Amino acid sequence: MFSVDGTEYTLKYNTKKVKTIETVTKTSIIGEITKNNGVMPYATLEALFSFALVEETTGSPVRQKQATEMFEKVVQENGLISVNMAIVEKLQDDMAFMFR
Repeated sequence: MFSVDGTEYTLKYNTKKVKTIETVTKTSIIGEITKNNGVMPYATLEALFSFALVEETTGSPVRQKQATEMFEKVVQENGLISVNMAIVEKLQDDMAFMFR
């Protein structure tokens, strides 16, 4: 999904992670997605990225502090809208019940 310094990473969401992200951001993820045609605030995207980033080959979670630093690189390389859309698509794949 994302490549940083030659390593491939992906996002993995589950109910526990979404609850944690909603607690930290003090907002509903679905509520944010439905606002503004799916374009979410920068801080929400950063949280969605940093709490769910895993190394693709091993499935090992990336520490949140490191993932937060990587978020900036990924946004600079891919663009904020592209990262936003990738996060929404991954949420739809992993948490389909939230979108029904």
